[in-house]
Amino acid sequence: TLDDGDPTILSNNITSLLVHDGDVLEVINSLKNAGAEAISVNDQRIVSTTSISYAGNIILINGEKVGAPFVINAIGLPLRLYSSLTMNGGYLSQLQDAGVQVDVKQVEKNTIVIPKYEGVYKYEYARRAE
Repeated sequence: TLDDGDPTILSNNITSLLVHDGDVLEVINSLKNAGAEAISVNDQRIVSTTSISYAGNIILINGEKVGAPFVINAIGLPLRLYSSLTMNGGYLSQLQDAGVQVDVKQVEKNTIVIPKYEGVYKYEYARRAE
């Protein structure tokens, strides 16, 4: 879970307390690189065509508005996923140092459900071979 930091904490840069689209994308890429088989952010399934973009004080994922806190779920080898996120000096460690609230939990299997992708796969240039 990634959540905006407490604005009452004295900080030289208030935007460092906020979770940005790049932060969410960095965590997703770390999970993919660690072998995650399925990933979701606030019940938005991450697929190969998923777009993640900044839109004011929210983030758009698959065209849907998603706000903090960002609950990122992943299915894969638990120890490998957990280690990729919690390594010393890793990206989540840097976010915590900047004041972002970070909570990483490893849960037992069969308790995480990743919803199916509800969007439409749209390919502009791909064509069926004849």
